[in-house]
Amino acid sequence: MDFSSIIHFLTDKTRNLSSKALFIVFGFILLIFLDNTFSFSYYYNTSQKVTQIKEINEGLKDSTFSVSEKKKLLKLRTELIEHKTLKDKVYDYLTNLNFETSDEEATETVETVELEAKRNSRIHFITSAWWLVLSFGIILIALPFVLLTERKDIFATLLGFIFLGGFAYLIALLLSKVFSFIPLIDNNPMYNYILNVILSGIILLLMLLAGKKKKTTANTV
Repeated sequence: MDFSSIIHFLTDKTRNLSSKALFIVFGFILLIFLDNTFSFSYYYNTSQKVTQIKEINEGLKDSTFSVSEKKKLLKLRTELIEHKTLKDKVYDYLTNLNFETSDEEATETVETVELEAKRNSRIHFITSAWWLVLSFGIILIALPFVLLTERKDIFATLLGFIFLGGFAYLIALLLSKVFSFIPLIDNNPMYNYILNVILSGIILLLMLLAGKKKKTTANTV
């Protein structure tokens, strides 16, 4: 498929909006997948960093630079090495579920607080989004049967499942991240897991009630 056929597909008025949106979303996901698989942006960013660091190192050898200027160059080199892209920052933030306190908090409480039990990241994730995990499992079981019985547009059906699965995973990550801010209850992770299940269930209930109310309002109009 060349660019002209892609443009024709997107501008074709006989195609419905949902199929076009699904095509764009799938293209975006495919680009991210290819980039993560072959690391195009990673190698490009790394190459740029290495080039800039080499230039800074050459500048540090220049005797005409003052001490303060060389310190600034060293600081700039450190920033280049430690710099992360927005994608890396977002992923690291969402997946950071180590439940560790900061160094300052640890030094202040080390003499008065007993060693805390640690939460299991996998159990925390499952209990934080149990209904999403359950739904995903049911979909995985039902997907082969749906694809076998679906005679029309199997490709679009499969893409729809992939899109919903990716979206559900992001929501699950967000829930587990939010619940990770809840302090450990009575130094027992089990209490936090139970609370995760309850809070996640309340969120599901509110979503169902909101959807039901919206549907009722639409029917009365």
